[in-house]
Amino acid sequence: MSERAHVTVDQARSALAGADAARRGLAARGRWLAGYFGAFAVGSAVVVALIGLGGDAGTTLAMVGWVALVSVGVAYAATRPVRLRREGWLHAGGWVTWGAVYGVVLAVGHPRHGEVAYWLPAALVSAVPLAATALVALRWSRR
Repeated sequence: MSERAHVTVDQARSALAGADAARRGLAARGRWLAGYFGAFAVGSAVVVALIGLGGDAGTTLAMVGWVALVSVGVAYAATRPVRLRREGWLHAGGWVTWGAVYGVVLAVGHPRHGEVAYWLPAALVSAVPLAATALVALRWSRR
């Protein structure tokens, strides 16, 4: 006789309830991660716009704001009890891609300080990798 034959109805209900609670926790984590990356996407757009259009004061404000956003984001992420499968890959892919785009945007834009026609679209382009990562996290939460 198999071991399953010894499972009581109450044990089966308890196991199903535990599985459902885990599923809901993972879905909530995916939704939270989508918000997390979405906030960083918006932050990136603001930072790039301030760097390109705000002069020295804008660059200083952008860096102070970015440090604050990263500090709050990392501290809050550390309190999340549930991790998605492959979440490390999601973070690595999102941040490495963002870093490359951000670097290109700044390098190409350096001689164009103050040109709205460059910096506003560049700000939006800088947000794309993190916005895409937010969408992936949201999709994963619906699995």
